[in-house]
Amino acid sequence: MSGPAQTAPSRELILANHDFPCAYMIKAFGPNNDAFRSGVVACAVTVLSESRVAIRERTTKNGRQICVTLTLTADTVEDVEAVYARIYDVDDLRLIF
Repeated sequence: MSGPAQTAPSRELILANHDFPCAYMIKAFGPNNDAFRSGVVACAVTVLSESRVAIRERTTKNGRQICVTLTLTADTVEDVEAVYARIYDVDDLRLIF
């Protein structure tokens, strides 16, 4: 079973819509479990540090799925690309944008 396409939005698209340094939001969707949740958060914190990542979570009504929203304090487009690249390796990732 294949997961989401494994590329971040194009560098051109990111740069056309963001002036770095800036806040950049990534949403990752998957199962509502600790492994998925902590995996997504660890990806961002490993690249940027805990102080540069704000985290929000929302679960579906039935509680089975979760959206982990990361707001990154990104200095460069490379910061954003590095976080995307790591998130694609998280088990059970269903959707990312």
